[in-house]
Amino acid sequence: MTLFTTTLLILLMVLPLSAAPNDIPLKQKIAAMFVIGFDTDSITKASGIAHDLQHYALGGVILFDRDFHESNRTKNILNPSQLRRLTQQLQRIAPRTLLIGVDQEGGKVARLKPDYGFEATPSAAAVAAMTQQDAKTYYDVLAKTLHDSGINCNFAPVVDLARNPKNKVIYALERSFGKDPDTVVRYAGILIDAQKKAGVISVLKHFPGHGSSLGDSHKGFVDVTQTWHPIELEPYKKLIQSGNVNMIMTAHVYNAALDKQYPATLSYKTNTELLRHQLHYDGVIISDDLQMRAITKHYSLKETLTLAINAGVDMLLFGNQLAHNDVGTLINMVYKQVQAGHISIARINTSYQRIQKLLSTLTPPIIDKPIRFGARRIAMTKAYIAQHYDLNVSTVMIDPKVIVLHWTAVMDIDEAFERLNGETLFSDRNDIAHAGALNVSAHFMVDRDGTIYRLMPETWMARHVIGLNYSSIGIENIGGENNTKEDLTPAQVQANIALVRYLKRKYPNITYLIGHHEYRAMESTPLWLEQDAGYRTIKKDPGQRFMSEVRAGVAALKLKQPPVEGN
Repeated sequence: MTLFTTTLLILLMVLPLSAAPNDIPLKQKIAAMFVIGFDTDSITKASGIAHDLQHYALGGVILFDRDFHESNRTKNILNPSQLRRLTQQLQRIAPRTLLIGVDQEGGKVARLKPDYGFEATPSAAAVAAMTQQDAKTYYDVLAKTLHDSGINCNFAPVVDLARNPKNKVIYALERSFGKDPDTVVRYAGILIDAQKKAGVISVLKHFPGHGSSLGDSHKGFVDVTQTWHPIELEPYKKLIQSGNVNMIMTAHVYNAALDKQYPATLSYKTNTELLRHQLHYDGVIISDDLQMRAITKHYSLKETLTLAINAGVDMLLFGNQLAHNDVGTLINMVYKQVQAGHISIARINTSYQRIQKLLSTLTPPIIDKPIRFGARRIAMTKAYIAQHYDLNVSTVMIDPKVIVLHWTAVMDIDEAFERLNGETLFSDRNDIAHAGALNVSAHFMVDRDGTIYRLMPETWMARHVIGLNYSSIGIENIGGENNTKEDLTPAQVQANIALVRYLKRKYPNITYLIGHHEYRAMESTPLWLEQDAGYRTIKKDPGQRFMSEVRAGVAALKLKQPPVEGN
């Protein structure tokens, strides 16, 4: 069988039957615009959502704890460990970084409930009654809970103003920080900052304001023409001006003062002329759930998709709670509207670019904890490069092409850090002392809870792997007790997956992902530079299980493994 035939068969197996090869890029861009809900608390390769993620490369998913129609039936969230497994499964199956979203506002709108084993989150109204320091404490806990659960997008904060005491969907549920725009901005900013530090995207909602409404857009048409006030735009104006807003959710409210024809989600005047042009917002706009009856009672699915995209909405949310829509049908419907000229390719491209920019912010939270790397260590590094690689260099800069994963064999992070902090080798490193006094180091260290520390500049050479230092970024993981035990944690697996994705995105020339125990298999590659034929060691870290799990999580990056002898 020829390579061409094999490739063609693979394409036929993984692409929708209706897709010709020339259609693939456009359909992939359209697929990235969808955020979809699904019905299970675990997934396998045979699951419907797994098929949709792999087949179409969706932009994101939204998780719920309970089924809307059967409140006793669990949908996606059972407890912390189950949720963590689910988000891991989702990211492993997705061919690219996946937005995993949840509504965790606090109070009555919370999918991660204390009954399931999660920390309680107070409502926005309760938080606004606290000091700012207390609010920060609560929101730091919330952000950490989301991060630890593998959720990278929270559909919060609500920045609607509590202007109408008769409002049942915002005011009565205590979802607003208050009536005063400055108070709303202040407390919303605390949540945004906490989530940003934890690597979680915040979503402001519900533009252009739902706090003055009398109706519930879940149930039907909501007209705020007589109750809405321009002051409801103030939180958006001020937060956008802060430069700290990546995502805004639209409301399905009708406001004749803004658009006499369409509700906000479907309104070009509201999303493009007002939000984009007047408020100067250039981030991602996501719709509220397009299965809400405020939309479905008045517009067909084709009309909804076409109007929303043309209005300026970048991501289309289908929670599959109020109804169920087939992903392939949604994507093909948008595709056909583009083919028919009802949606421009330029409009799709603009949304796709915004979405990719948003996803690029999903870098893992990294804490800088620098080791000593002053003039002496730099000089020693240059000397090491000259001795072992026969290169006369003016800097210690590298062009990363390999990521090497390690374990420390030391179980305490402070002790492990000190082992790398000194400029010269510890006296107990007789196994490598003959190769030079330069101390070993690494670019990153991952604690057992998944916390990532950056120890030195990513493009400076570290001594961490024989023969490959001049092209390798090293990641140390706390564990490997006594240098024998394969005890690295699930949190470290996920942190390494996130870190590898971040590094590959930042340094596209990275082509290999290897475990330290595999380094000698790289001797046959041009990247191997070691001049000393007697300088070799036997390594066990970080273990085959760990490498297999990390590789499964970054399979879509197509990073190479070390060559197999004879190939």
